[in-house]
Order: sequence, then C-alpha cells, then structure tokens
Amino acid sequence: MLKKMSEPEDQPFLFELYCGSRMAEVRAWGWDEATLRTFLHMQYSAQSASYRQQYPEAESYIVCQDDQRAGRILIHRMPICIRIVDITILPQFQNQGLGTKLLQTLMEEAREQNLPLRLSVLRTGRALALYERLGFQNAGENDMYLAMEWNHETCKEGDRS
Repeated sequence: MLKKMSEPEDQPFLFELYCGSRMAEVRAWGWDEATLRTFLHMQYSAQSASYRQQYPEAESYIVCQDDQRAGRILIHRMPICIRIVDITILPQFQNQGLGTKLLQTLMEEAREQNLPLRLSVLRTGRALALYERLGFQNAGENDMYLAMEWNHETCKEGDRS
C-alpha cells in the first residue's frame, strides 16, 4: 500500500497529484490551460519547499492501490507526536476506504507508541468529515485550517475501528 518515495522519479506524479487536488478550484477562475499549469507549478514548488523547510525529517510515501499510484502521504514522526503533514488521494481513488485504511494504520502506530496523531485540514475540506468520524478532535484553528488531534486515551471506544 505504501512505497517509499524516491527523488526525482516521483516528482512528475506528485505534480500531477497536486494539480488534481487543486484543478477544480483554479479552473473556476477562468484562466487558460497554460496559465493554470504555470500557476499550479509555482504553487506546487512553494508547497514542496515549505514542507522541506518545516519538516526536513518527514518521510514521504507514494500510496498505491492495486499496483497503481493513488496518492501520497507525508509523515513527520517526533518524540511528542506523529504528524500527518500531507495526505492527498487522486479523485478516482477517493471514497473507496483508502484514506481510512491509511489513517487507521497511523492511529494504531500512535496507540502503540502512546503518542497523539496530529494533522491540519481545510475548514471547508471534504476530509474533515472523515477525520471527525475517526475520532480526531479540534485542537485549534485559524481562518482557513483546523488543527486536529487523535489520541487513543481520549477517543471513544467506538472511534477506534
């Protein structure tokens, strides 16, 4: 299900994954295809640089389903928590339980290490309902994002499955 990312051969896939996650939003702006791609490339480069700077020890994995590249997850393991820096699944692989499986695997790791599992999500993002269903709780917020945390000590028994 997870394949350790290798640079630079995975970069074209990661860029297309990023485009897939933003295309619906930016197409609404009415730009031509060349302008969209230029803008998305600039945004992707900025995001990648930001992740490298903020989380230099994070591990990046390609998410696979049935031997196909389906997404990526960036995980930063620290002594105080496990942070999901980024999780992106291609649209054609969404709503099939893949994200749930990934999260449950990390929840089990967090439980075994007695650590909280943390992430940030867009307030308007579709993934928010998934995180809430799995027992993640609001741990702070700003205008755009919610900080969320799952902790095996505070989740309800029903949230563990």
